Amino acid sequence: MASEHDAYLRTEIELHEKLASVYTDKRYRPEFSMIFQRHWNRRMIEISGLEAGATVLDYGCGTGILFPELAEHGLNIVGLDLSHAMLTSAPDDPGAMRICAVGCAMPIPDGTFDAVFCRGSIHHLPDLGKCFEEVARVLKDDGCLVFSEPSNDSIVNRLARAWMYADSDEFHEEDEGFRRAELEPLLRDVGFEVEYSRGFGFFAYTFAGFPDKLNLLSRLPGAGGLTRLMIGLDNMLERIPYLHTWALHWQVRARKA
Repeated sequence: MASEHDAYLRTEIELHEKLASVYTDKRYRPEFSMIFQRHWNRRMIEISGLEAGATVLDYGCGTGILFPELAEHGLNIVGLDLSHAMLTSAPDDPGAMRICAVGCAMPIPDGTFDAVFCRGSIHHLPDLGKCFEEVARVLKDDGCLVFSEPSNDSIVNRLARAWMYADSDEFHEEDEGFRRAELEPLLRDVGFEVEYSRGFGFFAYTFAGFPDKLNLLSRLPGAGGLTRLMIGLDNMLERIPYLHTWALHWQVRARKA
């Protein structure tokens, strides 16, 4: 088991070393994409309910896409990622401390953080139970975990994601989205209480969030305005009962009991 786990981690490190330049040069380069990325980041911070001055961990921070909005909110930032290339691609201005380490064995003392943010990295983790235990360990009592993660709650999402993962060399063969019913029991098992759970992202997520995958907006005039319109439409759809479960992502705030 240990050798399989280590092999998985080596593959993920190699994969994300290559992806750092894809994220910075293609995914986050267009202005319309950054309009959506900033909306995504601010939504996560809003969900957290944190006040300025709190100390937070960006768990699986990648190229630091969440750093500017965390800094804008007055939060003290530590970013953790297993890829050195990702960390060195992160912006310098927010003053975040960066740690290159594996998420299920963090070199961080118990009870360090007021909150842990995890933006689209849970589906890359080889041992979710262990990783959630580690997150709980580094959180202060009453601290919260806020994550935004690919959703498999609808059959449309499951089929689309299976096709995308199989067709792309940017995913490990074991990467997958999750259903809420799968993750929420794991959170409860390690002492979290789920306080908020809602679908996130329809049109803006699809057309503005990943121009390295689908670059239609770059061919249209007024891409920034179109992105803002789609964000507004998504905001309405995400508030509709049941319909929000068809969103491409879902967002959770879980409190350490």
